[in-house]
Amino acid sequence: SLDAIDSGRWNRNHLVDGYDSRKRIGGVGPDSLENLESERDGLTQKRREAAIATLPDVSREYITSTEDDLEKKREELSVLPDPKWVYSAASEFKKQGNFSPSGEPRAIHLLPRGDIGRPGKEVVPAALRVLHHQPAVFDLDKPNDEGQRRAALANWISHPENAFFWRSIVNRVWHYHFGKGLVDTPNDFGKMGSEPTHPELLDWLAVAFRENGGSLKWLHKLIVTSAAYRQVSTGNENNAKIDAGNRYLWRMNRMRLDAESVRDAILCVSGKMDFTMGGPGYDLFGFIDDHSPHYLYRELDVDNPKTHRRTIYRFIVRSVPDPLMECLDCADPSQNVPVRNQTLTPLQSLALLNNPFTVRMSEHLAARLELEASDLPSQVDQAYELCLSRKPSEEEMNLLSDHAKEYGLPAACRVLINSNEFLFVD
Repeated sequence: SLDAIDSGRWNRNHLVDGYDSRKRIGGVGPDSLENLESERDGLTQKRREAAIATLPDVSREYITSTEDDLEKKREELSVLPDPKWVYSAASEFKKQGNFSPSGEPRAIHLLPRGDIGRPGKEVVPAALRVLHHQPAVFDLDKPNDEGQRRAALANWISHPENAFFWRSIVNRVWHYHFGKGLVDTPNDFGKMGSEPTHPELLDWLAVAFRENGGSLKWLHKLIVTSAAYRQVSTGNENNAKIDAGNRYLWRMNRMRLDAESVRDAILCVSGKMDFTMGGPGYDLFGFIDDHSPHYLYRELDVDNPKTHRRTIYRFIVRSVPDPLMECLDCADPSQNVPVRNQTLTPLQSLALLNNPFTVRMSEHLAARLELEASDLPSQVDQAYELCLSRKPSEEEMNLLSDHAKEYGLPAACRVLINSNEFLFVD
């Protein structure tokens, strides 16, 4: 038998001294290895204590205090949460085929009149001289060190006296909450950009944001608790005559949910949303790895639980955008899009009514309603609560109930998901 006690295989599986019945082999059994490691650690500790005993008193006290400090640090580290994986790109990698790390940055030269055939003097790592908050030329110990270059640029950009940096951040956050920034060209604060509608407010927000340590949480809280943000979006004829575009914020802007939020909202009301945060993304398409890869959005299994996470985690293909996301004005991933377009087209309504994702999630929403409510009126009432956060009026109750009786509860759910009240923030 191969597992007989006198066979080489048995001895290798129950190794004690590094030898089987035939020859010496590398490694020992796990139990014996643990004993050997324990014995080794004991001998090491004894030798260490003997060596320390020969040292002067001052040295022994220094070692003792250092060990105490280390133990305190270990205790502090032990109460911290487990570190999270960071998914990022790196310029340091092993050579693979024709791809190899450059080793150091290539030399950059001034090009007179843009002629690459007549390189001028070499350019050193530096920033824009037109801004005077810090010296433009970076004083680096190792000019070829990529880490030092990046750190120097980051410190130059985020310098407390660089007003453009702090204004740009608060303007983008304002744009996120109000649909339009105080400067409505968030990528251009120069001569080609727009002037701020509220320059004093922009500067005050920038300074306050900087003095609060650049805390975005503080900035979001400040804006959403402001009187300007808490206004209703109801129009006013007299004010509209003066400021039809609402640039001076006499009311709140009525905003439609962005494409990602629409998909997330549908997942949430259907009860299928996976709220897991972080980690690698997921594919919203079928994939065929060919000479020219094929991304097949029609092949997606909409019931795959891996695709039920927030849309921000989806894998984005720059060359082949998602048709549903594109229809709902999602940003073009192949371009720099500082401000998203907001359009109202028949295609959007047709997509929300007939896209396989919407149809299937409506069925899941209907199944959820049937579990949570016993009769049709209760189900319609619950549907309004989930989708629109309110009770239906008597007319709405009758209309949607009649629609559900004729076409089924999933069809009624599709009506609510496609309503303006579901898609707009009023």
